[in-house]
Amino acid sequence: MKTKGLMTRRHMALAIAFAALSSTAIVAAPDTHRREAIENGLRPKVDIAGETPVHWSVYERMRRYGVPTLSVAVIENGRIAWSARYRSEGSVTLPAGDERFQAASLSKGVAGSLAALLAEKGTLNLDAPVDACLAPVKLPPGKQDATHPVTLRNLLHHTSGATVNGFPGYPSGSAVPTPEQVVSGQPPANTAAVTIATVPGDAYAYSGGGYTVAQIAITHCAKTPFAELMQRYVLGPAGMRNSTFAQPIPPGPLHATGHAADGADIPGGAHTYPELAAAGLWTTPEDLARWLIAIRNADQGLPSFLPKKAAAQLLTPGIRNYGLGVFVSGEGTARRFMHEGGNAGFKSKYVMFLSSGTGVAILTDSDNGTPLNVEFTKAVAAAYGWPDFAPRVVARAALDSEAMEKRVGRYVIDDAAYDGDRSLALIHDHGAWFLELPNIGRTPLVPTGPMVFVAPETGYAVTVDEAGVLTVGSIRAKKA
Repeated sequence: MKTKGLMTRRHMALAIAFAALSSTAIVAAPDTHRREAIENGLRPKVDIAGETPVHWSVYERMRRYGVPTLSVAVIENGRIAWSARYRSEGSVTLPAGDERFQAASLSKGVAGSLAALLAEKGTLNLDAPVDACLAPVKLPPGKQDATHPVTLRNLLHHTSGATVNGFPGYPSGSAVPTPEQVVSGQPPANTAAVTIATVPGDAYAYSGGGYTVAQIAITHCAKTPFAELMQRYVLGPAGMRNSTFAQPIPPGPLHATGHAADGADIPGGAHTYPELAAAGLWTTPEDLARWLIAIRNADQGLPSFLPKKAAAQLLTPGIRNYGLGVFVSGEGTARRFMHEGGNAGFKSKYVMFLSSGTGVAILTDSDNGTPLNVEFTKAVAAAYGWPDFAPRVVARAALDSEAMEKRVGRYVIDDAAYDGDRSLALIHDHGAWFLELPNIGRTPLVPTGPMVFVAPETGYAVTVDEAGVLTVGSIRAKKA
């Protein structure tokens, strides 16, 4: 009887084990199929009508842009479906693991969730003049007044009128300013003082400077260092165990080395960003996905570290569809929040659909990561049936080749504020047309009119007018 009982228990254990394996296979097979479809289904921004759609492999595009590492997490039905870390030589790590990347401006939404939570707790007032929380720091005189004060809400909405779009960071070994020195433009800060250039509430102007003002205000009013607040109220409760706002990142944790557009390592691995709310988060794609899921859960009234009312504050868009650190767009099943980011040597992106609970978090270790992130997002969108993000379709048209041949050559960007390599070139090579761009080099062009092209990789419209001015998107360049 004992032997019979023992055999029965073994058979039951084996049956349970096989059932578990079968169940896992049933769940995992679609993810494996979709993952492989995504890995071989990266898409350009533009398709050409009547022509075979272009699909690339992830490794092909990583090598195209010189991106050493792409780390991603894909979300389905409010859970992490799978994650992966790709290396450009052709290897993949499943799941992505705990290698941290700088999330850059994705930090803004995570900081926004802290502000929304502390406002719900009564620690902050999003709509009161921010001056009381800033003291003893004072904003310089600007367009603000008693009727139109600078508030936390308009700082986080990018409608405060605050200046300083973004930050270059501080190279390894260099002096790092305090957030207060950044806002006042005092040494060793490498950016100008933040001012209030337009009437608060009147217009949208993206401002990392405004987020640094908000960081100081939140720190002062909560009487706690910002990184500690983030850990206590957001990172810890959201399960982001491999994330930190400590800058520079403490020794020990595995983290990526950033790379310039030419492939060179960022000296020291990464710049330091004291502008924590604007750009200070180190994270992994799975941790970032956990935050996305938590925000979506709060919006849907599901369990989350964030109350539903706080999520409503975060996700209520102001001017240009910007909420408290997130872009919000779409309606019904297409309603989503998203953001892109860029620090020295790192580029990042996420998209999260609120109704379906599907999304993607993408982190790369290169200044050339942005177009790769866009192409990967389009592949995810196709594989998971998202209601948006498909390439737009344009029609090929006859080109005035004689006129365009006269315009072949090198051009210089005609914008004093433009940062970086200012040289462009229009190239005609063996019957094909190309635009030579800073960072990514030659990108193919398709004629869409007598003197108009589109660059399918970037989505840019490219024109050359009768005066010989080359326009690429919003950038104008003159013949060298």
